[in-house]
Amino acid sequence: MEKNKDSTLRETGIIRYHNGESCSSRDLVALEEPLEIRVNGKPLVRLMRLPGDDIVLAAGFLLSEGLISSAEGVDFKPVTVSGKNGNKGNAGEASLRIDAIDVTGEIDPDTGRFDGAKLVKTGSGGSEFDLRVDLGEIKVDSDARFSPELIAKAPDLLLDGQDVFRTTGATHAACIFDSSGTLLAVKEDVGRHNAVDKALGRMVLLGAESEDKGMVLSGRLSFEMVLKVARAGIPLICSVSAPTSLGIRVGEETGVTMVGFLRGGNFNVYSHPFRIGGG
Repeated sequence: MEKNKDSTLRETGIIRYHNGESCSSRDLVALEEPLEIRVNGKPLVRLMRLPGDDIVLAAGFLLSEGLISSAEGVDFKPVTVSGKNGNKGNAGEASLRIDAIDVTGEIDPDTGRFDGAKLVKTGSGGSEFDLRVDLGEIKVDSDARFSPELIAKAPDLLLDGQDVFRTTGATHAACIFDSSGTLLAVKEDVGRHNAVDKALGRMVLLGAESEDKGMVLSGRLSFEMVLKVARAGIPLICSVSAPTSLGIRVGEETGVTMVGFLRGGNFNVYSHPFRIGGG
């Protein structure tokens, strides 16, 4: 497998079958490499991600986990490290670290928790969420309204930013827009959680307000995804896919409007429908 000039792609040899005939060919695949996020010098989590936008990803991850409420006063420093035997980027070794400095609080080395945040470390696979999280502590208070026409066009905003997906078919994406239809960020990644965190990271690093924002994503509206948006204070989350039961519960209890099966101008509203329509 050879690395392509584009840092998000690799070229690989394949055997292609067509109408029962085979031939040697080349294909482009999405690059996947590890990133370790550290807080005040201590490892927090290791994510497998599409390289690029790493500081944006770290900022969004810390926001969506409830570890920071803004990027003010936080210094994000990239640190390149070597893998096993000095080979950068070996599987299981961090090819890059992002160290967030001056984040208030400390990580408990025994539990992996950060000052009561409901993050549970799971090694190299990313994070899980504690189902005992108190949703009553998270409330999205926004009177923003989103027209049905704007929501219907949201998947087009998503597709316009999926360059790697158009080449490889291997990425998820998330897009943030405001109630007037202005695009704030479109981000993609091999991980659906990462795509959401990258979009949130762009928002928090810009210092943009969240009260009039909506997000559309390519993955399902699961517990984690809706919780990330709720913690960021975004009142609307949309998906071309389906919700889960726990996703709907989070939306109902935190005040997030949920739109699913957003396809061809049609969609379902699963929670807080008052935000859909005129002011």
